[in-house]
Amino acid sequence: MGRSLQIICDPNPFCYGAISALRALARHLPEASFTVLATGPVREQCDPATFDRVLPCDVKDPASVRQHASVLAAADLYLAVSNNTNIGLVQELKLPLVFVDILFWMKRRMTPAMRQASGYIIENFPGVDEALERYGRGMIAPKIVGPLIASSLLRQHRRATPHLLVNYGGAYSPDIIPGKNTCYPSTMTRLLREVLPLAGLGFEAVTVATGAKAVARIREEGADGGLRVETLAQEQYLAMLASSSQFLTSPGLNAPFEGFALGIPTSFLPPQNLTQVCQLAVYQEHGLAPQGLNLTELYPDHPVDPLVPEAEGTARLLELVARFDADVKARALVRERVVAQLNRSPSELVRQVTAQEVFLRRLGPPGGAAAAEEVRRILAAQPSRQRAHR
Repeated sequence: MGRSLQIICDPNPFCYGAISALRALARHLPEASFTVLATGPVREQCDPATFDRVLPCDVKDPASVRQHASVLAAADLYLAVSNNTNIGLVQELKLPLVFVDILFWMKRRMTPAMRQASGYIIENFPGVDEALERYGRGMIAPKIVGPLIASSLLRQHRRATPHLLVNYGGAYSPDIIPGKNTCYPSTMTRLLREVLPLAGLGFEAVTVATGAKAVARIREEGADGGLRVETLAQEQYLAMLASSSQFLTSPGLNAPFEGFALGIPTSFLPPQNLTQVCQLAVYQEHGLAPQGLNLTELYPDHPVDPLVPEAEGTARLLELVARFDADVKARALVRERVVAQLNRSPSELVRQVTAQEVFLRRLGPPGGAAAAEEVRRILAAQPSRQRAHR
């Protein structure tokens, strides 16, 4: 029997976070057919085993999405992942809407989706409770779920030869474009090359995983210096992560969650956007990352307000990335902190992994199944749109 439920997916093209969260949910809805509106890094990660169709369009431009209005109108559900851009169009088409919010913990204002969606799913993170105190009374009842990562990650860590996996995420979004307004991928790769000779563990292999535009820019600038730098499909990436002895990552959400779930000692790089500035501060607060790693700590004369719009705050942070790239003293300080993380003693590694496990347990079990069940509940409460269109 073919899959009958038609779900239109609108993941925010902000690096890999939204598409990774969507994948974790989608794999628990085998009865549904998923069509993804995709641009940038989202298109890189739309694997055919999970997603049935990809419609190339700019999801940050409602006019581009409107070109697919006939496809949207025939769907059973519109599933937005941290992208508020097209909510007006969805309401105009009278489509049931489920909104998945992976950044609710740093919510700055009420949005139409918070009031009018058929369902609102929140990925848990420190700060969610406080945000609910501010906005909860004015929004529909949300469903809070654990980290939106593959549940199969738990307890699958396979120790092999000493391998360091380094992750910058998609490293590309409407606000960060390698080679245009950010040097982050090349800067961090050059920093990594300075770090590796000082890492006492002597990694037999090092892999840098990041988005296609970042890979191209690193290679164009010769920043790789012979390191393996590539874009990996999600399954390939997770298999490599599971067999790595250590993990070094930019301070995103999904990537650290995946490392924590596998019990891999996870270390952090400086942030590359406003959201990561805030996330790194949380990891530092919980003893998972060292102080002095955040660019805002290195440059207190150049504050970045976490409450400003994402594009504005990220633009200000990117000024710090460029400043850091040319700052010998700051690079030495960060290099020292990265080396210290990678050179933890065996007992320190155990404490790090324990702290990661405690942090992850606080957020709850992997949330894909619970999020999928909430989508089923919303769908069951709707009139059958497909029957109406037949």
